[in-house]
Amino acid sequence: MLCVVSVAACVGDATPSETGTGSDYSGSATIGDGSDTGSGSGGMTGSGGDGAGGNGSGGQGSDAGSGAGSGDTTVTGLTSPTCTYGADIYSPYAGDSSIAVGPVAAYPWWNASAASNIDFAQYAPGETVECGSNKSQRSYLDVTAGCLGAATFQGNTRGQVHMTSSGYYRSFSLPTDENAPATHVKWTDQVVEYDFYYSQWTGTVSNPGFKAFARYLTEYDLYVGSWRRDGVVQIQKKECGQYTILKRIANYGAPAPNQWHHIKFETKGDDIKLYCDGQLAVEVHDSTFGAGTAGIRIDDAEGAYIDNWHVGPT
Repeated sequence: MLCVVSVAACVGDATPSETGTGSDYSGSATIGDGSDTGSGSGGMTGSGGDGAGGNGSGGQGSDAGSGAGSGDTTVTGLTSPTCTYGADIYSPYAGDSSIAVGPVAAYPWWNASAASNIDFAQYAPGETVECGSNKSQRSYLDVTAGCLGAATFQGNTRGQVHMTSSGYYRSFSLPTDENAPATHVKWTDQVVEYDFYYSQWTGTVSNPGFKAFARYLTEYDLYVGSWRRDGVVQIQKKECGQYTILKRIANYGAPAPNQWHHIKFETKGDDIKLYCDGQLAVEVHDSTFGAGTAGIRIDDAEGAYIDNWHVGPT
């Protein structure tokens, strides 16, 4: 099957960050990406992640900001976090003095490739794309946990992910304005999608699965869509470190091993959609976050392959 997701001030607690040093494969989960153990039912909240909890029909998020959400000139929701954090909390926008806000259609992920797509053919087999211990290797992406490399698989060059010792992998798009390369972009309307292939689950932490981030501002402030080993598909938001399950389907079915799948996450205005293998799995309306970047999260699937990592317009 194929999966797709579409879519200030308190003080955050200090936690291990995604900016630390050490072995490429060492480290642990951070509160920002969650341990995936939330609880509750209906409009579910928790300080953990996307794990346990009732099924519910999902809840309407808090309304922040205004506008029609057309993806043209209006922005629905927050474009900056409402909480204040220390330097140990990861944000792809940390230290930026110049930031543009707009849809991917206006600000493509141009420095990844002309098609705003990483198909991994641009790398040599065996080449390291980037690791969490050396995030300066590429200007257009940020690996914050684990390593991303290039490998030959089924006759083509693919991306291959390597987990931290705790079983986590994270990577993010770093968008810039092609007309002003020193200006980073917070995308409003966006689609993030990628293909994945795995042979087996290699751990049990954090409810293993394949996930996508949208409108990611910090490790405490984001949307995430998940397709998990236990058959759960869901959309969550995380605001100021607190997860809320916006909508969950508990018995959707897990992605089968040893075959290619596709996950897609889309945000357009307040409409958020998650697709699995081309089928709309979950849809919810929430206007908490209005802009941010996009990314990939994979838990406990060491050596999994990814391809066609694309960030595009809705």
